[in-house]
Amino acid sequence: MVAPRWRKVLRDLAGHKFRSLLVVLSISVGIFAIIVVLGARGVLLREFEAVFEDSNPPTATIWVMNADDDVVDAVDRVAGVRAAEGRRVTSLRFVIGSAPKEGAPANWSTIQLQAVPDFENQQTGRFKVLQDRSLPPPRGEVLLEQSVLTMHDLSAGDIVTVETREGKHVPLRVAGFAHDINAFPAHFVGYSTGFISMETLALIDEPDRYNMISVLAEDREITRSEAGTLVTAVREDVLDSRGIRVLHFDVPEPGSHFLGDIFRAISLLLLALGALSMLLSGFLVVTTIQAFMSQQVRQVGIMKAIGGSTSQINSMYIGMVLAYGILAVALGLPTGILAAQWFAGFGAELLNFRITTYEPPLYVIVIGVVMGIGSPLLSAIVPIRAGTKMPVARALVATGLSRTVFGHGLIDRLLGLLRGLPRPIALSLRNTFLRKGRLALTLTTLTLAAAVLMSVLTVRSSILQTVDTLSVWRFDARLTLSGFEPKERVLDIAERGTGVTLAEGMLETSAILQRSDGTEGDAVSFVGLAPESPFVAPRMEQGRWLEPDDTHAIVVNTDALEAEPELSVGRSVELEIAGITQEWRVAGVVSTGMMGAVVFAPMEQLDAMLNDRDLVNRVFTNTIFGHQSAQKQAVSDLLRHYEDAGIQVLSTQTQVEERDTLAEQLGILVTFLAIMGGLLAAVGVIGLAGTMTINVLESQRQIGVMRAVGASHRSIYSIFITESVVIALLAWAIGAVISWPMSLALVRMLSGAMDLPLVYAFSWQGVVWCLLAVLVVAVAASLLPAYRASQVSVRDAIAYE
Repeated sequence: MVAPRWRKVLRDLAGHKFRSLLVVLSISVGIFAIIVVLGARGVLLREFEAVFEDSNPPTATIWVMNADDDVVDAVDRVAGVRAAEGRRVTSLRFVIGSAPKEGAPANWSTIQLQAVPDFENQQTGRFKVLQDRSLPPPRGEVLLEQSVLTMHDLSAGDIVTVETREGKHVPLRVAGFAHDINAFPAHFVGYSTGFISMETLALIDEPDRYNMISVLAEDREITRSEAGTLVTAVREDVLDSRGIRVLHFDVPEPGSHFLGDIFRAISLLLLALGALSMLLSGFLVVTTIQAFMSQQVRQVGIMKAIGGSTSQINSMYIGMVLAYGILAVALGLPTGILAAQWFAGFGAELLNFRITTYEPPLYVIVIGVVMGIGSPLLSAIVPIRAGTKMPVARALVATGLSRTVFGHGLIDRLLGLLRGLPRPIALSLRNTFLRKGRLALTLTTLTLAAAVLMSVLTVRSSILQTVDTLSVWRFDARLTLSGFEPKERVLDIAERGTGVTLAEGMLETSAILQRSDGTEGDAVSFVGLAPESPFVAPRMEQGRWLEPDDTHAIVVNTDALEAEPELSVGRSVELEIAGITQEWRVAGVVSTGMMGAVVFAPMEQLDAMLNDRDLVNRVFTNTIFGHQSAQKQAVSDLLRHYEDAGIQVLSTQTQVEERDTLAEQLGILVTFLAIMGGLLAAVGVIGLAGTMTINVLESQRQIGVMRAVGASHRSIYSIFITESVVIALLAWAIGAVISWPMSLALVRMLSGAMDLPLVYAFSWQGVVWCLLAVLVVAVAASLLPAYRASQVSVRDAIAYE
């Protein structure tokens, strides 16, 4: 036989379905939020590290003029080298479908083709073919890196046409798709990546030689300095001795991915918002359980009057709360896991990496279960003890009308100064501040949700403003030529373009720092330009910008200084450019976030170093057009002029496209923030709806009294809707104040995680939008409780226990 007290528990669970649903939903939404945030974070961290490690990321990448298998084998035999692999890499233009007819417009894009000697036994920088197919792809076919699908609608069997350096159009069939975690995502950099066999090189007029050698060190724990020493040994022992010209090399931080900064920022965001989810869930559960226990006061008195002991009553209510927790776990855990898997997949698609298993880590499941069961129990201890300690006489006379005294507190007296308010409004204000403990808990939940939402909008505003100020360039169109061309000829053609008001040529190459300790640094982009160029708007961090009479002076950007501390202001450094080493003096440091390491120098000095040929490979133009579509049309016009002149353009970019590319990279953070902000806002909404429902349940007798003296349905509606709106407005006002330090902390956290100086821009527009949102939420959250209140009959309301 089931004991009477446990029959009461079962009756309460089944007999009060709406109240049980409210309690279970309040607990499960907290579990859901925690599982989604921490589960997605755990999956992303685990899978990112696993896929990246499995790819055997190269310790260093050496770019050379021409090398063969004998050279690669010799590199492989160098002490400290675990594996070496050569590839032929070339960047060409491509268009989907057949080549356009002469004079017809074409939507050209850029693709980096990598010719791989052995698809089956990749030594380093391994990529994963996504379909079962024979490898290598046949002659005339290409495997496209999967991120191309974010920019182009392609499928296996489609034709893409590439334009060779000689201007020949070569159709390539799409053999399928691959995933390369070491390749830059197409939507980040504006170009795609493809993999071809060595036999296909002849079709695109490329030599059957390697220009990139990837080196994998034996020591997995090697430092960056040691990696640089290893590369120097490879160069001196193998490449220089064979007369192989080294163009430049890249030595990343071992074990570091190029998207590591963004990934760390996302991880920190998810961790911070996960902690907020747990906090909000705790407040929500406390509010719900306290209200539930306050409804049981009279029943507790009856049980004590007929001989129920305090321990029996305590165990009964603890069992009831435990049942609510178990039901909430059964609801929140599976739905949270499903949502976390979707969220992880969404994040993996944005960051371009594969997920092998979507199962969240075990610790996340444990946290969800512990929060789902432990949080309600902890929240219920105080109200259960308070209810069971209440004297029997007081408990037996408890009614639905609150025994809380109104009018003696400071807030009560301030409200009493408001005169002339309609009675329903005055009553709703009184009810709002009558239960101050519950009001404080509800306000805390909703205030945190509102503050997070406004903080998210501020972070978004800060990121967008940072994007607007990041670029050092000021142009309408930028064209990158596939080779070096005479400046006078290039500018003469550019100035004939439609709407072009100003054109300027620049020279871009790469340079290698010769460190003071005898080792070589990473390759940096070396840009030669006119110091007074109107296409550059430097934001100086240290020192000064270039001057027309400078000789052998350079300005480095913050990325270059971070990578090579020797490039500090005032120091003289040796840079190797095109095999020639010269000394340069660092005049200043400029902020050009997310450009990579860049060095600026007077173009005359760079040209003199490269044999005074007055060549350029970049063209900047300004036009009379101010909007994106017209600028793109002007670029198409320029492309046609250059093609007619036999000058191949590798890529083009408008100022808006550059801004959009930067926004795409930082926009990932905005996307994650928006999803998390919406999730936390949902917790706050449920908290407000729960509070209003509980208030209605507790006010049943009060409603009956008002109905008995002639109160209309509309009056009762207005009481509870006004009460909800007042709570929401208070939460919005307090949240707006809290959002300033909260958003500032978030911006600084992201800035530190990404090593990027984000501009802080508080979003007043976000404050207004949040005000409108809380008003809508307040009305929506109170409609159902207010409707239920207005439908209660006088007899049932007065008889309610």
